[in-house]
Amino acid sequence: MELITVKDLSLQNEGYFAFKHVTFSLTQNQIISIVGDSGSGKTQLLSTLAKLKTADSGKVEFTPGVRIGYLPQFDPQVINKSVRIYLEEIRQLSGTLAVSKEQLKGLIAFMGMSPYLDRQVRQLSYGLKQRVNFLAAVSGHPNVLLLDEPFSFQNSKYTSNMLEIIKDLADNGSGVVIASSTQDSSITNYFDANYIMKNKSMEQVKDKDKEILCMLIFTVKPDSMTLTTEISQYLSANVSSLVELKIPLGMKDAIIKEMIDLNYQFEGARILEG
Repeated sequence: MELITVKDLSLQNEGYFAFKHVTFSLTQNQIISIVGDSGSGKTQLLSTLAKLKTADSGKVEFTPGVRIGYLPQFDPQVINKSVRIYLEEIRQLSGTLAVSKEQLKGLIAFMGMSPYLDRQVRQLSYGLKQRVNFLAAVSGHPNVLLLDEPFSFQNSKYTSNMLEIIKDLADNGSGVVIASSTQDSSITNYFDANYIMKNKSMEQVKDKDKEILCMLIFTVKPDSMTLTTEISQYLSANVSSLVELKIPLGMKDAIIKEMIDLNYQFEGARILEG
């Protein structure tokens, strides 16, 4: 059963497209991945699906009874409540369809948040806040879960734990959309469909197993060091003062860090389809 149907959806901000002509559907038991560079429109698209923004054209149809759980990339709220009180209040707002108090306690422990229960949410690091907001998003037992950069600043253990919770929701009839700027090849098996945000539009990657690539662009500085053998294998162009690297998307953050350590100036990235 289709939970969300998106038809030719477009949104503009001050005369510029945030995204345009997006068409896709989300069904029960489905996990969708949307990857795109910063500013590609994926965050604005999820905000629209979460009913926080109104599109300028096109249509979003929700099946009756849809309950949306939403994790924003950046939560503007300053939450002065403790993690314990905040999550319990969110759980109660969802009424009888929410997870039980004991189930929430188990989820909190599974996500490694038990030591922080009496800490105010506003005092937490970005990575810990993401885990709190993830727990808030799933505590209502939504049948549509929208996640924007859920794995930011998470180690492999908690990324894996998030994915287990996401998969459990999908196995029990929910549909999930995950937007991210990187995608590690180790998690692609969790996704039933992959999309790329390019040129403000969304394109489906027809071959589910096809690797998504990324082009990184750097400026050579006077004190830039020689590229390592590991990085040189990804060299696409080295012209004048510019270096371009064509890499698997999941390596994006690690390669950028290594190149900056070698005193190259990062200029930008763009998503490619492998």
